[in-house]
Amino acid sequence: MEKVFITGATGFIGNAVARFCLAQGSETHVLMRSPESKQHFPPGITAHLTDGSLDSLRLALERARPDTVFHIASLFLANHEPAQAGPLVASNILFGTHLLEAMALTGCTKLVNTGTSWQHLATPDYRPVNLYAATKQAFEDIVCYYHQVFGLSCVTLKLFDTFGPGDTRRKLVNILMEAAQTGAVLEMSPGEQIIDICYIDDIVTAYAQAARLLNTADEPVLDDYFVSGERLTLRRLVEVVGSTLGREINARFGARPYREREVMQPVAPGERLLPGWKPRYGLSDGIRLLAGASAARER
Repeated sequence: MEKVFITGATGFIGNAVARFCLAQGSETHVLMRSPESKQHFPPGITAHLTDGSLDSLRLALERARPDTVFHIASLFLANHEPAQAGPLVASNILFGTHLLEAMALTGCTKLVNTGTSWQHLATPDYRPVNLYAATKQAFEDIVCYYHQVFGLSCVTLKLFDTFGPGDTRRKLVNILMEAAQTGAVLEMSPGEQIIDICYIDDIVTAYAQAARLLNTADEPVLDDYFVSGERLTLRRLVEVVGSTLGREINARFGARPYREREVMQPVAPGERLLPGWKPRYGLSDGIRLLAGASAARER
């Protein structure tokens, strides 16, 4: 039985990956910062406490002895305030570096890392949208050191927008579905930006495929791939959500300006699309599944 170790498992994507691994028969270990977080996990998942220090991570990995580590923990801020620069660095660089050092100390050699398409503002080259994206790139550079010196094998998945059941974030699809139910007016940008969006079940299989690539490689790898879903303008996305739900969404396009450094055209995956993977669910499919899950919870 494969053993996996997941950071960020109390979050939307990490929790979905943990549940998938458990369902697939993997011995599943997760990292958490407080005992109360156990309520997020079903029976069968082993939780390990950490305070973010090297010692606590080393101890957790010594106990779990995983074959593959999924590093999904992250602090996301679209726009940061000056006081938030430190927490971004601590969460997205320092914590990850402690994880890498703990892996080196305990002999863990396979890592599926999580990056962001925002490391590439309209270009395949590195051009960060914000400080969050810059911290993701900085961590990838640190991963390179552990690859060269300790033989770490790593695949980084660069994600675009995601949605699905269990997502408590104030993300676009959740906001639109709520507005469809309540009739609330949404003040939006002009809406010509392209959105790349992927349903959570497809995101989960991308992580599984990345682990498969690591486990079938003949020697340590250091690769990064995009996980790209359906692409459409924001205006069209609003239309699709409304028509799928059978409800009109009262969106006032142009009521607010585009954000500073708005991503108008996401980077094209090209040949860097995750090999051996493709999404099964389009936006409409995902909306129907999400609406069905929401209705089931309310019954």
